[in-house]
Amino acid sequence: MSTPITFDPDALALLRMLDESEPGSSARLIRLFIADAPALLSRIELGHERRDSEELNQAAHFLRSSALALGATDLAGATQRLEHLPPAQFGSREADDLLAALRVCLRDTLLGLLALSPEL
Repeated sequence: MSTPITFDPDALALLRMLDESEPGSSARLIRLFIADAPALLSRIELGHERRDSEELNQAAHFLRSSALALGATDLAGATQRLEHLPPAQFGSREADDLLAALRVCLRDTLLGLLALSPEL
């Protein structure tokens, strides 16, 4: 069972302001995130599997930045823990647990974003 995902209220307010000036803007940003996030997770997993810290770090950084832009602080935190994982820990039980937590958090975040933006 997953825990409720929280979104930064200031980031959500900025998305609402963006929508006021350009209707549908936040929905477009959310759609882009929903389309791109699974591929970024795949890159993170591939980087971990191959012990390629550059691949993992780049994909994790991009996912974290995108999550922060949408106010998905839980996802940003889960991603940051992997982004700063020392390469010596790739393949460890801790790394596997962090990846599992990231998968769950991403799923819950995507569901939360869909609930926040019913016009998608």
